[in-house]
Amino acid sequence: MVKLFSYFLRRPVWYALLLLFGAQVYAERILAAGAPDETLFELSIEANENDPRLCLFVVTAKDEQFWTALKKADEEQFQSVLSLKRKSQTDSKLPAILGRYRVNEDRLEFKPAFPLVRNSRYRAVFDPRLLTLPVNIKATSLDAAYSIPLPNAKPPRVLAIYPSGRKLPANHLKFYIQFSEPMQQGDIFRYFSLFNKTQNRPVPRPFRHTELWSPDGKQLTLWFHPGRQKVGVNLNVELGAILNRGDEYELRISQKWAGLSGLALGVPFKKTFSAIAMDERQPVIEKWKLSTPQAGTLKPLICQLGAPLDYALLHSQLTVQTEAGEKLSGTIRLNQHESIWRFIPDEAWQPGRYRLVVGTVLEDLAGNSIARPFAIDLTKEKNASSIKGEFVSREFLISK
Repeated sequence: MVKLFSYFLRRPVWYALLLLFGAQVYAERILAAGAPDETLFELSIEANENDPRLCLFVVTAKDEQFWTALKKADEEQFQSVLSLKRKSQTDSKLPAILGRYRVNEDRLEFKPAFPLVRNSRYRAVFDPRLLTLPVNIKATSLDAAYSIPLPNAKPPRVLAIYPSGRKLPANHLKFYIQFSEPMQQGDIFRYFSLFNKTQNRPVPRPFRHTELWSPDGKQLTLWFHPGRQKVGVNLNVELGAILNRGDEYELRISQKWAGLSGLALGVPFKKTFSAIAMDERQPVIEKWKLSTPQAGTLKPLICQLGAPLDYALLHSQLTVQTEAGEKLSGTIRLNQHESIWRFIPDEAWQPGRYRLVVGTVLEDLAGNSIARPFAIDLTKEKNASSIKGEFVSREFLISK
């Protein structure tokens, strides 16, 4: 609590009062992310180009004191600090795989004693907390997944990145990246970079180093660091904003990132976009334009949102209900860069009154939700509205 209190004392007044206005989720995101990520350790997998069953599991570190401590360790400590296990859904207590450890200059290397098995999944874990480290080294635990590709397997592909538009607000927060297969997780941020094409230089430390995956491992939520994207927050003041209005950028994904099949992407992926003016307005459901279909048809209910909104939340936070509160089943389609929401029912529309029910957590691209703006400036006489309740709704009529 003392650390939390001192954290807010160093922030502007409006930010300290953010919690009082109910924006706990976003404040927690900034607090959890802390200072810009300067990961001390890196865990990587180096596969033999001719035979992917043969590989090295490598740890590198940026602090010489770590290597001083590591060189004093014995073989038993190496096995505790860096281990490789075969994943199993039925047995979580499988022993670590045997192999040879060595300290090679600034690398700790582990080479399995035998070739790994195709069509099997492995998990490497590095935990420096099991070493006696100097007090000024912040210990972190890393893990990485690895699989041996089957013969004739196809490499994974990036299917889509949302938002799909090429113009994003300068206070944009996150991307949803969809893949053709589950990707290897753990220490993934070395595969991402953001390049400012206008200034011809990379943007330093733009991402929040927290992995948020869909249950099937095919969709990643990639966050820009919220503390740098919000005006007045310490990281924004000290390091500057990630995006500058008018500049053009490339979000880049390295071709070296591999799927759980063991095959890497093979080709780099880039999303090009331009930063436009910051967006500080909340979505207002009353301003949406509804186009209603005719009864007896399977034509869609069309909702023009007025601006692009959060891709994932548009799928989870909007439902269509009958006047009696019964939820209709159907398919959601998004158009015009997530600014139009379409609902196609599974069964033909019946005459009557309906409701479009929307969760108030629905956000725009800058994190402003229906419930409240991302940030509140108490120096302004008029602040954006704060809506209580989990849902809001719009009624519409299906005529005969």
